[in-house]
Amino acid sequence: MAETEAATEEPEASKEAYQVSRDVAGTLRRQDPVTGDVELYTSIDGILQAVPKMNWDMAATWSRLPIMRVHLFLDKVSFQRGGIMRSYASKVFSPEGLDLIQAIAWWRKRVKSPAKGFAVFEASFDSQVCITDPPTLMLDGATGEAEADDAEAIQRKRESHAKRRELDKRWVTKGISEEALQKIKQADMHRMSRKVSSWSAWRSWDKTL
Repeated sequence: MAETEAATEEPEASKEAYQVSRDVAGTLRRQDPVTGDVELYTSIDGILQAVPKMNWDMAATWSRLPIMRVHLFLDKVSFQRGGIMRSYASKVFSPEGLDLIQAIAWWRKRVKSPAKGFAVFEASFDSQVCITDPPTLMLDGATGEAEADDAEAIQRKRESHAKRRELDKRWVTKGISEEALQKIKQADMHRMSRKVSSWSAWRSWDKTL
């Protein structure tokens, strides 16, 4: 009986979690013609409407980043146990990514219960999925809680991304073929996936101590 009562209360809790407004101003997009870096100008108020438990600083930081990929999980525990490799679905928002409001809306349309689901969003600094460690934002559909890289962490990842881009340029000048570069990038992406999985598994174990 207790389980039935808890189940009927979940939709009420979800009313606060993710209210995606469709009346927010359109997102502007700027791309550097030299570096290819992308910066968005997304409504901060729109993000806060979508995720009421997100603080203003987090919303402002993530309003500038294009979301290139999302990994979907049944719940937070599923992510903690297996990391990115245990997602039941992943989506790359090609060719240019989405703003955070659109990405959240895409996720919520694919979750049957309004108080379910867990999503890991990966941002980028250009129009491609990061092969270095991407800025990451996690949203819990059951509680509405948001956990994300802050501005300082994102800046470190931006610098790592820029260094890798320069390395790619040097490889090209040395005559490495496009096919070889793609194989290197695929290996790096696989390495990043394993790294995230190991990190999340360790974190889950650490919380049980």
